[in-house]
Amino acid sequence: VFCSAAQAQTPAEDFSTNHVTHGPMLGQVTADSVKVWARTNKAGEFTVRYGTDPARLDQSSEVVKTSVERDHTGWTTLTGLEPQTHYHYQVYIGAVPSGPAGSFLTLPSADAHREATHNPKGLFNFRFQFGSCSNQNPKSGIGPSLPAHATMLRTLHGNTHFSIINGDFIYEEHRSMPPSDWLIQVGLTPEQTPRIVDLVPNLVGLWENYKTYLSRGVNLAAWQRNMPTVFTFDDHELVNDIRGCGTIGFRERRAVFRDIGIRAWEDYAGWAKPEETT
Repeated sequence: VFCSAAQAQTPAEDFSTNHVTHGPMLGQVTADSVKVWARTNKAGEFTVRYGTDPARLDQSSEVVKTSVERDHTGWTTLTGLEPQTHYHYQVYIGAVPSGPAGSFLTLPSADAHREATHNPKGLFNFRFQFGSCSNQNPKSGIGPSLPAHATMLRTLHGNTHFSIINGDFIYEEHRSMPPSDWLIQVGLTPEQTPRIVDLVPNLVGLWENYKTYLSRGVNLAAWQRNMPTVFTFDDHELVNDIRGCGTIGFRERRAVFRDIGIRAWEDYAGWAKPEETT
């Protein structure tokens, strides 16, 4: 009887496993690599299994650790891929698949197209899609259905190599979300508030915008998990009609909010950008 009572008092979360809440998403594909992003329900670890046969994902990524300071987001790079090849992948938490599966096409390689006389540089053709402004507000658009993304996925997947989202991936809806609501969402007490949230409380509202767009925009989410994308930010990732960011001493709210917006963008979209090298 004593053992049964002790078990009944154990917190329910001790028996639950972590899981993917948003994503996966793909980014920055090359001839031999691609980035995969996901968000988990709580801080933890995930891996990505991948291969050319959806029934046999025989390769695995390094372990990705998600943390509350990044709103439980994380990404990894799948390497050792073959050029111009269709791959399938699935996020795993431990030995359990989590979230929907996806697939993608790698870029061609210069080596495979190089010919000494007619193509010494190894030039090749490739296809990409670009767009912007995925507004889900029914007052200024058609709402969260975004049927164009379903059409693009149906007609472009498997023969288009990547996408460019040229800004306004999200719009402002939850910018005023208080940190207290976010703490409840991620299962933390006020005493466990991360330092970044103490310093920049508006950050949680920006995070919430991305989560809303990915969870509500079913066609958008399906497109992003099957089409590697490079994201740029525009005003709505930061704050509407932003201006004056490069003006020394300019303290208008829209200008100084830029860095807060970029931090959230880095967590949810900026990870997919090509990294500058020196």
